[in-house]
Amino acid sequence: MTELRTTVNSFDLFDTLLARKCVDSQGIFTIVERAFGASGFAAARRAAEFRLAEIRPAFDIHDIYGVLVDTGTVTRADADRLLAAEIDAEFDNAVPVAENLRRVREGDLVVSDMYLPPEVLRRLLQHVGLRSHVNLYVSNLGKHFGRIWPELASRWIIATHVGDNLHSDVETPRRHGIPTIHYTGTQPSRAESMVAGNGFPALARIMRSLRLRNPHDTGSPAHELWRHGSQFNLPLLVFLAQMLRARRDAAGVKKILFSARDCYLAAEIFSTLFPGEPSEYIHVSREVLFSGGTAERDYLLQRGLRDSVVCDIAATGSSWHGFAHRHGIRVRLFTLIFIDNWPLARVAPQEVVASDKLDFSYALRSSALNPYSPAIEVLNPAPHGTALGVDPTGSFFSPRLARTSEFDPQLVAVLVQCHNAAIAMLRKDRAELVAEMAAPPVATMASLVEAISSSPLLNSLGKQLQWPPSFGPMMN
Repeated sequence: MTELRTTVNSFDLFDTLLARKCVDSQGIFTIVERAFGASGFAAARRAAEFRLAEIRPAFDIHDIYGVLVDTGTVTRADADRLLAAEIDAEFDNAVPVAENLRRVREGDLVVSDMYLPPEVLRRLLQHVGLRSHVNLYVSNLGKHFGRIWPELASRWIIATHVGDNLHSDVETPRRHGIPTIHYTGTQPSRAESMVAGNGFPALARIMRSLRLRNPHDTGSPAHELWRHGSQFNLPLLVFLAQMLRARRDAAGVKKILFSARDCYLAAEIFSTLFPGEPSEYIHVSREVLFSGGTAERDYLLQRGLRDSVVCDIAATGSSWHGFAHRHGIRVRLFTLIFIDNWPLARVAPQEVVASDKLDFSYALRSSALNPYSPAIEVLNPAPHGTALGVDPTGSFFSPRLARTSEFDPQLVAVLVQCHNAAIAMLRKDRAELVAEMAAPPVATMASLVEAISSSPLLNSLGKQLQWPPSFGPMMN
């Protein structure tokens, strides 16, 4: 009696179900080389693999390290240590490709041309969150040459094969009548390529890792919010952190104050990247600054206003201008975007810039961006209501906040979830990120803000916040 075949979907493994933070296997070898100070190891490791591929139809990582020992490249003891370090590096660099992992069902097939043993690959899949049982088929070049497909087709009816390699995952299975999906999501996005090309490769890798971890269904509003957070808002806030340090040093002050609520996320990114540098999140709002009395003034002075740079995400400068002049206090304000073309601003932009009480600086002007809308505020919410004032108790001050945020709680939850994932990555790679810090490219920052301003979803959500109708792009 002929055994009935089960219908399954088939998935490639690397760059389909999981990606490497370091992008490819050569990056793994380089990590091992640097960790052990083993000069030339990465090139020798690659050469040993190529040598085996030319002379043997099947081999694994143990055979590769055997070649390194036989050729006198490393000792047996060193080979054991390097092999273990390579496998550890694979786990350390494993990034889940969430949208494909969600598609895997019990009994599906995972195929890979790979030198790592099946037991290691299965643990890697578990490591990135796959909990379904899958049938794992590992070969060296069986997928590349198409040798595996007749055997697999004799065991299963393969409804679809999904993979990233145009030859191995698309062309060869199609020759055997298997429908395919060419997955290209692990390739660097336009924003990631732009950031990496401007000298920030570590930041670009984090953007890619965060994008691939998106836990929400493709096409859903939550998925789009996460994508915008990873691709545009995260690099902007990292660049903002570096610009703030430069502005602080130029002003000769000690501290950075992040104003609520737009800087809720920016404040934590700064303290994650530069934990030893004084910074604080302060509860102020436009109305508090315009109408606040001595309690609000004393609260800000206690937080170090006189010896600080205040940060905002997007501002006309009007509220801080009013506060500085009303209380006779010099304020240093830096904003990512100077909104200089809002006709309803309480203080004209030229008056803000020329103020003798407000030392005002910025990275971008809204009038120079095409398009610009306040959509960036949607990506920078806080899980608390706006500041209404402060209540003094002796020498202490308690911020008084609105009971609810004007942002939709589900929106805030998605963006905070994305932010928390980003913070974990920034914390882990902080040294590498700080080492590549330089003057942020203003043109790149402008492109990122314009991408945010072009988002129909963000602009639609922004309308719910009753933004001023004078911003044309917001109302299109």
